[in-house]
Amino acid sequence: MNCILLAIKSKTMTLLNPEKVETGPLDPIKSKVVKMMLTSRMQIGEKHQKIACDRKLANYMDHCPEWLKSKDNNSKNWMDLDNKMTETIAVVRAIGAEWFLIPDDAANQEKCEQVEKILFSVMNTMVYLINKICFAPNSTECNNFDVEYARTRFMAKFQPKAKAIEDLLDGPFIMGDTLPVYADYLLYACLYDINVFCPGAYDKSAKLSDFMDKFYHYPSPIRRWFRTNEAKTGEYIRPPVPHIMELLPEELGQGDIH
Repeated sequence: MNCILLAIKSKTMTLLNPEKVETGPLDPIKSKVVKMMLTSRMQIGEKHQKIACDRKLANYMDHCPEWLKSKDNNSKNWMDLDNKMTETIAVVRAIGAEWFLIPDDAANQEKCEQVEKILFSVMNTMVYLINKICFAPNSTECNNFDVEYARTRFMAKFQPKAKAIEDLLDGPFIMGDTLPVYADYLLYACLYDINVFCPGAYDKSAKLSDFMDKFYHYPSPIRRWFRTNEAKTGEYIRPPVPHIMELLPEELGQGDIH
């Protein structure tokens, strides 16, 4: 994870060489977190996964939670800087509903939603700090991307959020020592991407480290995914340097996102 590389349109981009990333509606069959979840639910191989996406996930935005829905006719929540987390949360919920990964009881459903809200905040903070604070494409004063400054600013905001996540884990997973639910998959994906951006981000958290280790080594069904080549490359939700500031309305582009 220390080598942060992302191939985009046959070009190489790193934290030291940021390059614009085009964003658009999430394509489930190309989403790494979707592939992980489908593989773990016996939808194996691109052919079967495409069928699953076309037949079962075509209307995944129908599963967008109320707290995340846009308040107007825009399909985009304005707090979601590149719309990635809104769509990702909706699609992992859709998979959870279809393949029995949503808790039955209201208390654990509420815990899953709390995890969603924290991760939504954390991931958008990462995007905001990278683009607005540490590499502002439209700035005349900031021409270089300061990796360490970006990481330092992010970690100051991530640490209290990490503690909040810990409090929601019964250990090792959200529901305890049982089959991971959809929000566990989302948590793994986000923590993986955060660790790509800030290597060692959760090393001091015994609980989050244990979660990642147990998720990775869970005997079934997730281990099937981690044996694939796709599991070994790329990020799950976002590249480490997603340029999205042109999507943020100018009047909302002031100050930090908490």
